[in-house]
Amino acid sequence: MKILTNIWTARILVIIGFLLGWDSLSATARHIGNDLFLLTPEAPLTPTHAWHHYFRELGHDFGAMAAILVILFAAPRFRTPVTWWVMLILMVGFYAPFWVGVPFMAELGAPNRDAEINHLMMAIPAFLGCLLAWRNFTGSVNEWKT
Repeated sequence: MKILTNIWTARILVIIGFLLGWDSLSATARHIGNDLFLLTPEAPLTPTHAWHHYFRELGHDFGAMAAILVILFAAPRFRTPVTWWVMLILMVGFYAPFWVGVPFMAELGAPNRDAEINHLMMAIPAFLGCLLAWRNFTGSVNEWKT
């Protein structure tokens, strides 16, 4: 049971989720500058505007991952329920776009089954790590043991 409450278990699971997401992040990066991902000439913006959004997505993704890791690796005195909730909100913002749009527009989902599996492989360990970290952020685990 101690392995489930150890902060290192949570850290490793989150890192695994981030590493498993490398393919997805790489695919997004490959869209930038790729003529196959241009908007149509009829679009009200420049055809390359989609590239701007891919670049922004990468910035948000790396920013969220960095913030989550700062929270997870922060000194015990910074581990509070509020910082845990911030971490959870960052994760929801990072992973929810994989699925939340699908009920409204199927095109907002993963483009194929492999991408869907990759998204699940990214999200499940990271969310599990976040949930397992809860006790380390509420004071219910002795800090000197973690």
